[in-house]
Amino acid sequence: MRPQKKLNIILDIGKTNVKLSFVDSINNKTVKYFNTKQKNINKFGIKILNSELIVHWTLEKLILIEKKYQLDKFVCTAHGTSIALIDKDDNELLACTDYEFKFDTLMTSYKKFAPKFNESFTPFLDVGLNIGMQLYYLYIKRPELIKKTNTILNYPQYIAWKLTSKFSSEISYIGCHTHLWNFKKNNFSSLVTKLGLKKKFPPIKKAWKVIGQKKIGNSNLKIINGVHDSNASYLYFKNSNIKNFTLVSTGTWYIIFNQKNSLTKLNPRLDMLANIDVYGKAVPTIRFMGGREYDTLVKKFKILSNVKPQDNFKFEDYLIYPGYAPGGAFKFNKLNTRKFLSLKKGQIYYLICLYIAFELNFCLDKINSKNTIILDGPITKNSTMMNLLSSLRPYQKILKNKKEVGTSLGATNLFDIKRKNRLDTKIIKSVPKQTIKKIYQTWKENLYKKELFSHP
Repeated sequence: MRPQKKLNIILDIGKTNVKLSFVDSINNKTVKYFNTKQKNINKFGIKILNSELIVHWTLEKLILIEKKYQLDKFVCTAHGTSIALIDKDDNELLACTDYEFKFDTLMTSYKKFAPKFNESFTPFLDVGLNIGMQLYYLYIKRPELIKKTNTILNYPQYIAWKLTSKFSSEISYIGCHTHLWNFKKNNFSSLVTKLGLKKKFPPIKKAWKVIGQKKIGNSNLKIINGVHDSNASYLYFKNSNIKNFTLVSTGTWYIIFNQKNSLTKLNPRLDMLANIDVYGKAVPTIRFMGGREYDTLVKKFKILSNVKPQDNFKFEDYLIYPGYAPGGAFKFNKLNTRKFLSLKKGQIYYLICLYIAFELNFCLDKINSKNTIILDGPITKNSTMMNLLSSLRPYQKILKNKKEVGTSLGATNLFDIKRKNRLDTKIIKSVPKQTIKKIYQTWKENLYKKELFSHP
């Protein structure tokens, strides 16, 4: 007989990796999970993601697992700024856009068209990191696509539509550095009106709303609307026993949320912006591509996984300066590796950890973080980076989240939005090192002297 255990499913679409988790509907413990990768294809001269293949892969796994278990609820959480265009006959025109395509070739004219920062609290970002920029590009370069478009879907809601044939929008994605949302009027922005797109966006529904069902074997799988990925992670902590905190959610991006900061303190030149949580509340945010930078540097210096960081040298003479990924406050540069030829691998690895810790500390200062800091994601496995951060911020409590939340576990809150989460954390003890703070000050001063910011 079929086991009585019911499983809920989270499809977590990261920019690089895709994870499908099957969790116990009672305790959210993972029973089974699968991984795959996103790939790029070209359509109409535009780089898009293999979104339809992700749907096929997901359905294959759902059918496989349903043979042993009953499936209850499904939710998709996905990285930001990716949209699908659907025509009036429900045919896919584009699904889904890749934000690393050069949509920003029209940035000069777009800046005259887009809403002011105090309306959208969204900076002008590289490539396609503003959905507004993507839509403007299509409006100018591919007007026939915009004309044929009947419905604009965000990535999680595209997945939900593929499973239910029901259209919807969701606020945490609509308001995620898109230029699509007016935070003052709590409605679509002037850009949406200028482009004549308001009617092409489906009604906004709560992230946890069941919008339809999908028959999988003997299971009637309930499909939940879905959520922007870093907002899923933020939701887990917002619905926890810690009320006043700055969250550092790490992965490809390091995204830093501090709801206690003021929107008026946001500086668009430093890639500061307002996210919006699933309840519709603005969340002051700053971010940089820390995970991508870390991976790039480790690969560039051929640092193996068993290399231990070493600080037994005059490392202030070898500081690494930004930056090695697009997005964020810092300028994209090339690294002169010849400077480091005399160093051992462990010493170079220490410099990489120090560099990411310095970037993070800079961003925490800019987001006015004075409350408890919660670290989540891959950074919690890097004791060197965490200890360096604690040395830089000795007057703040810094907690490592022991049960790495990421977005998948965060998304489980959408199965029961009233659930309160008790965090399992560990205090990162401060190791006072005045030399580190002095070296950081030198590094910070050089950021300005060398004009190492992406938006002067």
